[in-house]
Amino acid sequence: MEISKVEVVVLGLLAEEPMHGYELLERFRDRGLVEWAEVGKASVYQTLRRLESLGFVSARAQTGEGPERRVYRLARGGRERLRKGLVERFAADRPYEIESNVSLGFAHLLSADELRKGIAARRAQILAQRERLKATRAGDSRHPLVARMLDLQEALAKAELAWLTAFARDAGRLRRAPAPPVSATARRIG
Repeated sequence: MEISKVEVVVLGLLAEEPMHGYELLERFRDRGLVEWAEVGKASVYQTLRRLESLGFVSARAQTGEGPERRVYRLARGGRERLRKGLVERFAADRPYEIESNVSLGFAHLLSADELRKGIAARRAQILAQRERLKATRAGDSRHPLVARMLDLQEALAKAELAWLTAFARDAGRLRRAPAPPVSATARRIG
């Protein structure tokens, strides 16, 4: 993709109103984006500086009480870049990716005990995520789109729990199955 996820998040939040970096991070948390868009704190500040240098946002120093801060405002070119970044994501051909996919995909290389513990740990993480989603919703007066994104995360967590239950049931058989064959292309590459 031409436009990074962190750029889209930063530009999207700035499209709503000008703010400084710390405010942007607070808005990210307050809006529940942390539940459906992973973005690091350092990358937000790096992105703000890069977007300013490219002319997609403008910034001015805000003086007063406390440390001096730079308040960022979306520029005309930034609005177009945001629109382009949003549109290109609809057609993105990417897998539903979570870190545990790698471990589950190589489960045959683990002992039965390691796999059982791994599945239990993943199940615990999903349940904890669902609790965070409930807490995020508590007293929720957010925009309806945010609520819908939280609905999506809940549906994905529920589906993953169901899948994980089936995977755990079949884990012994799956572990004993022979390793997938190496394709002719892979043999040539290796």
